[in-house]
Amino acid sequence: MEWNRLQTVHLTEDMRKKLEEIENYLEKQDYFSNEKLNRSRIIDMLILTFYDLFVAENSRTKYPNRLAELKKITPKDNQKLLRELMRQGRSMEFLLYINLGIYQSLSQINGSYTPKELRSYQTGDSREINMLMNQIMQIINDDIARNKQIKDSKRKKA
Repeated sequence: MEWNRLQTVHLTEDMRKKLEEIENYLEKQDYFSNEKLNRSRIIDMLILTFYDLFVAENSRTKYPNRLAELKKITPKDNQKLLRELMRQGRSMEFLLYINLGIYQSLSQINGSYTPKELRSYQTGDSREINMLMNQIMQIINDDIARNKQIKDSKRKKA
């Protein structure tokens, strides 16, 4: 199919209404507050969106299958994903503090440490490990509160 630089698009009444709804939706978005949205820009955005969702990442997936995948995604799925990412982020913070503690301990011990002495925290039979986990969680919570306090104080100054 050949395309001219300027192109006339023929739309049914239903498609014209849908295009107007898209236009109204985009005009309400804060993301575009500094931008003039004309119909050409909206068509560009529709093409780019379609390209990103169907062509760029999923070029091997057939259109109806990819559309069905996208329709299955709900806001609840996004919230679950965000919660999972936050949980994993907390786990990574946990690991960071644990590793820092291990390093600090190993640097103070004169070589008598062996990894066989470690006990699994998953069994929950070690009171010491449970206490350590709670202390680390408290440190993380204190860090989060301190960072929030710093951000809030910076906002008040601005």
